[in-house]
Amino acid sequence: MKLYYATGTCSLSPHIVAIEAGIALELERVDIKNIPRITETGADYARVNPNLYVPALELGDGTVLLEGTAILQYLADLRPQSGLAPPAGSLARVQLQSWLGFIATELHKVFSP
Repeated sequence: MKLYYATGTCSLSPHIVAIEAGIALELERVDIKNIPRITETGADYARVNPNLYVPALELGDGTVLLEGTAILQYLADLRPQSGLAPPAGSLARVQLQSWLGFIATELHKVFSP
């Protein structure tokens, strides 16, 4: 799996979850200061994520997951024994999703690189 990230952004959280869960990720930095957005390998990031935001997680089959909150839960679910996310379908999971939504929409909007 490859995580597209930019320094100083919310793409740090999926990286932390992957480390905590013991999931190996390939990392590719995205230059978010310029348009077009180019990755460190010279790729046009718009082909990965047309919304141009990080993070994006590219799976082994080429599927690309977008939005940090979805990526966090996906990674946590790959290693349920890590305890990083409650089981899907539980009340605790819905509460996690509520907090992740609040962080992404309310807290995050006051900080932008």
